[in-house]
Formats: sequence, C-alpha cells, structure tokens
Amino acid sequence: MRKIFILTGLFVAILGAVRAQNLSSPYSVYGIGEIQETDPDRSSGMANTSAALMSTPGFLLNKNPASLIGLERSLAQVDLALVGKTVTFKGDAITSSNNSSKDLVIKRISISAKINNHWASSIGFKPYTYVNYSFTAQKSIEGSSTTYTGIYDGNGGLHNIFWNNAFALGHHLALGLRSNFIFGSINQIETLQGATLSTPIISQITNYYSGFRFEGGAIYGNKINKNWRFSVGGKVTTKDDLTNNKTLTVQEGNSVVENNKDLGTDKFTLPWQFDGGLALVNKGHVTYTVDYSRSNWNGLNQGGTTWTMVDRQRYSAGFQFSNQVQRYGLVAEKSYFQAGVFAGQSYLQVKGQQIKEAGATIGYGGYMSRGLAFHLAAEVGNRGTMINNLVKENYVSFTLALSYREVLYSKGRKYD
Repeated sequence: MRKIFILTGLFVAILGAVRAQNLSSPYSVYGIGEIQETDPDRSSGMANTSAALMSTPGFLLNKNPASLIGLERSLAQVDLALVGKTVTFKGDAITSSNNSSKDLVIKRISISAKINNHWASSIGFKPYTYVNYSFTAQKSIEGSSTTYTGIYDGNGGLHNIFWNNAFALGHHLALGLRSNFIFGSINQIETLQGATLSTPIISQITNYYSGFRFEGGAIYGNKINKNWRFSVGGKVTTKDDLTNNKTLTVQEGNSVVENNKDLGTDKFTLPWQFDGGLALVNKGHVTYTVDYSRSNWNGLNQGGTTWTMVDRQRYSAGFQFSNQVQRYGLVAEKSYFQAGVFAGQSYLQVKGQQIKEAGATIGYGGYMSRGLAFHLAAEVGNRGTMINNLVKENYVSFTLALSYREVLYSKGRKYD
C-alpha cells in the first residue's frame, strides 16, 4: 500500500500543478459551461460505450457505478487520466488570431479497491464543467449614444468529488451507487473601453455553485451459449439543485467601486439522466456494445435572449478485441484494441440551433508491468454549426490513462 499512497500523492501534486488549465470552447459562455459527459477510462477508445460492461483487473470503467465490482479482489488501485485537445474553430467571426486552441487537462484521479467478493469502493476527483472563452463586442449604455468596446472573458468551472460503491448479488447481477459533491466557481468578466473613458471599467460576476448528486446503476450478465455472453446495464442520475451564490466586483482604473457585493442566492437544477447499454462478447475476445443516454433539461433553468436549455441525447457503439494468453493454466489479457463512433446533441440550443456533435475513436492498452497498466485513445470529431453566425469546432483529442495496483490484503493468498 505504500506505493499506492506515494503515487496518489504524486498524482494530486500533478493535479495541483495543472489545475489552472482549461478546455476552450465558445459555447462554455452558456449555462454552467461545458459539461463533461464522458470519462477518460478504458472505454475512451470505444466512444465511452460501457454502460453494460464491467471493469477488469487494472482498468476502470466509470460510466456505470456498478462496473466497479469487476476489479480484482484484495488489490488497491490508483488511477490518473490526462486529455490533450486541439480545436480548430470555423465561423463568420473567426479570424487567424483566434481560430485554434490547444489544451492539456487532468480529467480524473481516483483510488479504488475491491474489499471482498461482494463489495468494491472508490473515491476520486474529476472536473464536472469547464468555462474558458473570450470575445469582443460593442456595447451601448442605455440613455446614451456612446458606444464602448467590451471584452468578455470567462474562466473557472465546477468540480466533482465522488464516492462509488458497487455490490455483487450472486454471479450475474451487480448494483452500484455513486455519490457526488459538485462545487466550484465561474467568473464572468466584462472590460469596457472607449474614447470617453480615461481608464477601463472592469466588472466581474462570480457564481459559486455547490450541491450533491447521485447515480444508481445495475448490470446483469449471463451466457447465451458456449461461445457468446451478453450483458445489459442501466444508470439513473438524480435531478438535483445546485445552490448558486453571486458576487459583483467593479474596478475603475486602480479604484475599487464595488468589492464582492452580494447579489443574492439562486439555484441551478441538474436534470434526471438515463443511460442504458447492451454488450455481446464472443469467446472472451471480441466485444460489441451499444449505449444510449438522455438528459431531460427542458424547462429546468432560465436561458437567455438567444439561447435555452433542451433535452440532451447521445448514441454510441463500440468494438473491442482482447489479446489473451495462457499463463499458469489461466487466461490473462495481454493487450486490447478498440474502435467506436458516437453522435448526439448537447443541452444547449443557441439561435434556434441545438448544438450537435459526432465523432470516432480508437484505443489501445495493456500492461507495462505486473502492477502498471496503460490506456491510449484518440478521438476525432466536430461540434456546433456555422448556421446563424455560430461557431463550428473540429477537434482531435488524445487520452492517456495510467493505473497502478498493489496488494491490499491477501487473507492467506500469495501474490508474487
């Protein structure tokens, strides 16, 4: 366990070193920002199509909280996942100076253990939303003919601390419950400049959010015949409110006009979400799986003059080939290859256009040593549209996930 604690401390230090990094998107100006709907885990290479799949020794699957029970008993495991993303923006307002971005972020850190044959538990940290945008617009003051140049910046985001517990009920059914504490702050900054202003006027509204959310999942699997096995999985995420406290700070030159003025308390409602999946496995080597996800955002929160929140959907399908070998009379996985596709619509509708996405993924993973496993994945996709002067994003992202396992306790069993 000593190495587990050392690695966990190292991963937390890395997290602290890069916590200021953020994923850029013009659509993060709306709502609570860009919601991170997928996890960078073993299923990244198959378009995160894993609602019906179990975790495997050394590799977590995080979509369904029941998947955790698939870990190996009496071992503790620490995981770190990083994502790098390159985006090219297209649209009428896009120029050569703002047509691309490159970002690197830590998307997950967790420590997990299968305590006994019937119970596995995990705690961890991951981002829930990102906010990172900047644009310029002209602003006129009511009652005046003067026009000012406004620079609008946004940063911050929400974070998620979670505790996942999974339970085996017999040999075919697993249940899971993940408890999430979501918190963080989002800064909206307006800088006004103009010929009639001797110094810029900077206004910052900070929104502080906090609240709990819960996910319950189940997976059932069984044999169809000698060569084929099936599993079905589902997850329900609760509808919950986040408390929203707002403050305002206004600065004119070096003078502070308002300092953290309390603007009151509001709420932001997160919707019911439903995920389901089906998987077929042939001879333990080849896996085919499909997933569907829906979030009921309609009518939950107030939008703006040009945007609103609508129901979100996502479809995905994945394939995996597992390279297995015989060791000491047992079958063990040596490496795997994956591919997947996905399509869907986000929770945002801007200027009458629901923001859509589509893409494809590939992945590869295996073991670097007896205790250290790795997963690599690449995703190519697009998001948004150029209709009604909106922005289209074409992106490529890369995922690196590392996990290290060590004996938790053996109760007389020997591990070499």
